[in-house]
Amino acid sequence: MHRASVDMRRQYCLIARPAFLMRACLMALLCCSCTLEPLQPALDALQSDKHIVVEHTASFIGFRPRAHSTAVRTGFIFYPGGLVDERSYAELCRAIAAHGFYVVITAMPFRLAVFNPFAAEPILREHRFIRTWAIGGHSLGGAMAARYVYQDSTLYKGLILYASYPDASNDLSKRLIRVLSVSASLDGLATPALIEASKKYLPPPPLTRYVVLEGGNHAQFGNYGTQSRDNPATMSYEEQQRRTVDETVRFLRSLE
Repeated sequence: MHRASVDMRRQYCLIARPAFLMRACLMALLCCSCTLEPLQPALDALQSDKHIVVEHTASFIGFRPRAHSTAVRTGFIFYPGGLVDERSYAELCRAIAAHGFYVVITAMPFRLAVFNPFAAEPILREHRFIRTWAIGGHSLGGAMAARYVYQDSTLYKGLILYASYPDASNDLSKRLIRVLSVSASLDGLATPALIEASKKYLPPPPLTRYVVLEGGNHAQFGNYGTQSRDNPATMSYEEQQRRTVDETVRFLRSLE
């Protein structure tokens, strides 16, 4: 195992005291009944076809483009939002993979990335044919991806945040890493004010590119229906997904 990875896990274990873990586990168990489940189009996107091979394992879902199978050199590891079934992002990640990238959605304990911010580590080890990696996620997933990058920013060339941001404990403002931040103007959780306030914790432009989807909301980055405290979107789900895919593909190509 990479020495930095070992050190990261040791640091995280120091933070995760037994009492904290007990409280967090109880909270997770209470919240499991509130898990946001994928809608049918997301489930349909989990089937392999002549264009995309879908890999199902206990720890991740992978999307590999068939036409580019011998030439894929760039990968994107995606962390799902808090209490969201990882399958809810299948449409988004499959659409990104169709442009020639290997895209992986990680599974999380209790569907909360805070319990395993370093879930990407075994994926890196198992897919050594990928030369360039980006990591990111939606909401809590993006925040935990940012925590991982804060611990070791040498493993990834890019960080992708959907309706997400780091905080003072994961200040990336001095790191030489490229970041894509995609947010939505009607997001009721990762509000425009929170996105604006967090900019001081990300590298300044042009290292960080900010994209605001006018009329989009929090839930439409996945496909799991409406979400408590979110605002109704005036942008369609299809348009928000398309814009998110386009910006992500543009960013990933810039890393190659």
